[in-house]
Amino acid sequence: MNFKFTQKRPLHRGFFHVDSYSIDHERFDGGRLHIEREHLERGNAVAVLLYDAQCDEVLLIEQFRIGAAVRHDNAWLIEVVAGVIDAGEDAEAAARREAVEEAGYAPKEMTFLGKYYSTPGGSSEHITLYLGLIDKQSPVGEGGGLASEHEDIRRFWLPREEAMHWLEIGKINSGAPMLSLLLAFGSQGKIASMEGNAA
Repeated sequence: MNFKFTQKRPLHRGFFHVDSYSIDHERFDGGRLHIEREHLERGNAVAVLLYDAQCDEVLLIEQFRIGAAVRHDNAWLIEVVAGVIDAGEDAEAAARREAVEEAGYAPKEMTFLGKYYSTPGGSSEHITLYLGLIDKQSPVGEGGGLASEHEDIRRFWLPREEAMHWLEIGKINSGAPMLSLLLAFGSQGKIASMEGNAA
């Protein structure tokens, strides 16, 4: 299968870039399809789940999010440390930098968890996930984010089992923390739970 961009038009240049694309691509039945799509350019990002194995607790953060606010949902989301990868920076270095800026901890060890597209229907944003091992008793800073980026971040510790419960009941409800927790600590899954209840 192949595709071709036939036109690109800039629509907006601000904190994010928005462009309109005209695209011609093959169809599954052998024909071709012409579509118009708007694309939000956010760059590539990282997210890191910070975990102290000694006390079996995760460090989560909470901050205001415009997407939830626009939906008239709770605008302060519970998340993991995350941020955009700067030019010339690799994903792990970005994760370590963000851990210090947002949470005030420098991971002793980083484990790659996976990669995913956050919203591929309208954005090329690609997120790399890590598990970062830290010592709860050894912060390197205050965290809280950068004033220059207008960040206001609250950090807090939560037992791993309680974090997984928050995930189950929907108290943690955005992509990066959900995937990070599942990839780091696993899940029995809904089908397994249904089969167990039937038995």
